[in-house]
Amino acid sequence: MTRSLVCAAMISVAMLLSTGIGGAQEKPPVKIGFVTELTGAWTFFGTSCVAGLKFAEKQINTPGKRKIEFVIADNQTSPAQSVAAARSLDVQDKVLALSGPTSSDTGLAVYGYAEQNKVPFVVPVAAFPQLTKPGSRYTFRLEPDAVGWGYAISKFVEKQKPGGTIALIYSDYALMRAITAGLKYQAPLSGLKIVADIAFPQGSNDATVQAAQVLAATPDYVVVIGAGGFDNTITNQLLDLGIKPNQIIHPFGLTTQVMNWGKRSIGSYYGTFFDSNLDALTDEGKSFVEQFIAQYERPPSYGENFCYVTAHVIREVLDKNPEAADDREKFRDAMSALKTKETTSNIPIEFDKNGARKEYIYIMQITDIVGKAYKAKQTFYTEWDPEVIPVYTLVK
Repeated sequence: MTRSLVCAAMISVAMLLSTGIGGAQEKPPVKIGFVTELTGAWTFFGTSCVAGLKFAEKQINTPGKRKIEFVIADNQTSPAQSVAAARSLDVQDKVLALSGPTSSDTGLAVYGYAEQNKVPFVVPVAAFPQLTKPGSRYTFRLEPDAVGWGYAISKFVEKQKPGGTIALIYSDYALMRAITAGLKYQAPLSGLKIVADIAFPQGSNDATVQAAQVLAATPDYVVVIGAGGFDNTITNQLLDLGIKPNQIIHPFGLTTQVMNWGKRSIGSYYGTFFDSNLDALTDEGKSFVEQFIAQYERPPSYGENFCYVTAHVIREVLDKNPEAADDREKFRDAMSALKTKETTSNIPIEFDKNGARKEYIYIMQITDIVGKAYKAKQTFYTEWDPEVIPVYTLVK
């Protein structure tokens, strides 16, 4: 072969590589806008979510696959800032899809933008049911809706103490209102009686008087639905007044929450969708727990898990549907058709026509807290269809 032919061949190869034919990595990254709570009242959720996401990001971007880049933006736990961030990621960064909110209030703000502008929205950890209300087309929610959590707590109490009484004490956030609505609806159907119903405005930091009111109602169980540090305040003030740990039920329990409740909360209950103490974890789930503990010196909980799983879901969708990486409508269609399982727990993931998935919850009981870790045992598990109760009419 003459020198001119060799040069021509080399130029042809270089041109093929430059156009991306030489490999998927030559194509530009697929950008996913990740709008989450890095500051503000919901920071404890948002930062945990990002921690789980970072673990997955390393795993899903293997050689030979088109890179997925998560463009992270702080929504400051503000609905208005959430919309501004979503618009910027859409218009300026040209993201394929949006994700990230862990607060239902900020999630609803992004939901409105995504549905109006036809941007796929994969919600990792935000449970207000209106995120997947009838008619939703572009939103897909991985976390079971919060009205259902209230339903599940009623079923748990019904099993523990038929005909029992419940006191409710909660913060006035969208998530807490939804949980409360589900519990209030199901409790009488389960033969239970609500003997106290106490709500706090957002930003509250003391529950002394209200805790005394709960004690006076002499409930069998107290459902504490707090947010951030106030959750810990309510819990400890109840314990100070003589409420027993095994009377307290938290609808959700992140690792940081459980640790903040402390040893005096041993015996209390919390809801979760993933926990390091579960026996049902897959090998990948166990590895995720081990690696997370090694890096952060604490176990991951459902917030980190859902964000970890979100990244893997997006990877799976794009691997099965490469054309969806550059087409929002095709990505939306691929998400709608998805039938898979969480890589960490084998819990099925499949979305209904509104973008909601089959509901489930574990109720755990704290058995020990040592250093930066805790032990808990599963005491209850239930699954239900998204509309087993009228979730979309109970809260607006």
